[in-house]
Amino acid sequence: MAESIPLQTKAAVSPAKGALRVVLLYAGFSGLWILLSDRAVEALFRDPAIMTRVSILKGWVFVAVTAGLLFLMVKRLVEGVASREAKLQTLMNAIPDLVWLKNSEGVYLGCNRAFESFFGAPEAQILGRTDYDFVPKELADFFRQKDLEAIASGGARENEEWITIAETGKKILLETLKVPMRDPDGALVGVLGIGRDVTENRRLLAEQVRLEDQLHQAQKMELVGRFAGGVAHDYNNMLGVILANADLAMYHMPLEQPERKRLEEIVRAARHSADLTRQLLAFARQQPVDPRLANLNEEVASLIGVLGRLVGAEIHLEWTPAPTLWKVRVDATQFGQVLTNLVVNARDASPDGGRIQLGTTNCTLTEADCADLPDLRPGDHVCLSVQDAGRGIRPELLSRIFEPFFTTKPLGGGTGLGLALVHGVVRQNHGAIRVDSTVGEGTCFQIYLPRA
Repeated sequence: MAESIPLQTKAAVSPAKGALRVVLLYAGFSGLWILLSDRAVEALFRDPAIMTRVSILKGWVFVAVTAGLLFLMVKRLVEGVASREAKLQTLMNAIPDLVWLKNSEGVYLGCNRAFESFFGAPEAQILGRTDYDFVPKELADFFRQKDLEAIASGGARENEEWITIAETGKKILLETLKVPMRDPDGALVGVLGIGRDVTENRRLLAEQVRLEDQLHQAQKMELVGRFAGGVAHDYNNMLGVILANADLAMYHMPLEQPERKRLEEIVRAARHSADLTRQLLAFARQQPVDPRLANLNEEVASLIGVLGRLVGAEIHLEWTPAPTLWKVRVDATQFGQVLTNLVVNARDASPDGGRIQLGTTNCTLTEADCADLPDLRPGDHVCLSVQDAGRGIRPELLSRIFEPFFTTKPLGGGTGLGLALVHGVVRQNHGAIRVDSTVGEGTCFQIYLPRA
């Protein structure tokens, strides 16, 4: 642990030694002047009256000379002190960090220009006052507690605190170092504080962690996607053989033959498996894409009837299109898969019925809006939202919902490919997806596609 900082080093000249040096110099000069001047007067003048006048004149000369020497010495001393103080003040003001000095009672003894901006007052108005004169009592109590901890520890103490700069109103995170200050005799003078703004550093660190997580997620998705694509291709080839032979067998089999129903079941199961294969290929981005200019209002409207039958009579499906919607470039078939998956998930999250809201809107995203959506660039976008009032998703599961084969549904209730497909398709169409969910209140999916 760092020791408390003395105000002077041992090599520095103490005030007592400096004063003694001046006194000895003055006494030596005075004695020499009196001795030599008296001898000179006695040797040059014999008349007592003249000697008296000369002695008086000699005294005035001595006063003038000593006054002149004293003036030069004091001037040199004052200029030296002023120069050192000016250099120290310039050095402190050049430091971008907040620097201040308090006595043991918490009264300010000095500060730099950066600290002045914190209180919104010049140093002259800060000196002699305490934190309680500038900040709320709770914050002042916190500052005082940290001062006392530094004094009690006898060494440096670090802490972090959120403060608001009075001049700008900006809230920043301050990393503060406080060290006890002592004079050459070891007596406590006060507490030196240095505060550094680490708000941007912490933001960049959090951004780095977030980007690393996204990189790991992307690598994992890419690996699983390649595996799923390879499996899907082989599986699709086998399904092709099964469907071809089943169709041929049905073609040569009379309609009234009982075994025909078994072949129909085989064909139905094979076609259902083919749908699953298409999902795998779409997730692996190995399914051909046919993007075209489209109006999402028209695409959603064409699916409303099908979606209404999917959700059932217990759930009310609301559709709120934007009056004039920008066009986007998207694969219509893939878009239908995305919307169907989201609506089915919203239905499954609302087992007691309720309402699912579909809506579109035009939006212009800024840099700040794209901070948590790295796949997007600032500019014009069309947003499609799917919102339910169901069970919601727990926060610890929210980051995993787009992982392939991960599902929150009970065993047998889902393949875990639906949202992975949604995520893959949205990114394949140069868009991004945002999810907001609160347990017990519902979930909202927002899909952003760039304006064509």
